[in-house]
Amino acid sequence: MIPPAVKARLYDLGAASPLIVWYAMAVAGLVPRIGSELAQPMSLRLFLQVTAEIVTVVFLGVQMLLFFIRRLPLAKEEGWLPRLCAIVGANLPLALLALPRVQHGLALTAVGYVLVIAGTAGAVIIALWLGRGFSILPQARRLVTDGPYRRIRHPLYLAEQLVTFGSMWQFQQPWSALIALASFAAQFPRMHFEEHILARTFPEYRAYCARTWRLVPGLY
Repeated sequence: MIPPAVKARLYDLGAASPLIVWYAMAVAGLVPRIGSELAQPMSLRLFLQVTAEIVTVVFLGVQMLLFFIRRLPLAKEEGWLPRLCAIVGANLPLALLALPRVQHGLALTAVGYVLVIAGTAGAVIIALWLGRGFSILPQARRLVTDGPYRRIRHPLYLAEQLVTFGSMWQFQQPWSALIALASFAAQFPRMHFEEHILARTFPEYRAYCARTWRLVPGLY
């Protein structure tokens, strides 16, 4: 007979397994590509592209690690709508890959890659800080209120949106911009459900909300 703690851990890993497999496939595709690009004569455009791909591999690896070591949830937001909002908010930017890629001038390309690099590097730091409290769905695993979370309640979503807005310049307009805006809009119900379950689980969360901003300090 499987002990309940082991059963709960296996269930948690099973729920995350589609993302683990997806991220592993993405890493497996990016690593050889990075190797071949590093063998080419280096230009500024290629340097930014390779740097963006490297930090993406690191972020995917960090997420896979956290899926294995994170705490089991203390509580979950019930119903299909909170889960749907989380899945759409987390994965809608992947729709960009269905669009034709375009080449812009160096200046616009550089701005896009800088946003991707900065956002992804920030996401790596924030995810590591969140540590064993990491989750995609609205679940209460661990309350983190310091570091990147000291001023705003959803720094990881902010970092991910920087990546989305930077990535959209690599794809056909205006469709890529519409996808980026839809992704941004999807974060609002996602944040609502996450805050709801955290407030239900951790009594100190309401006081934390009262002294912090949701996404952008001084604005929202």
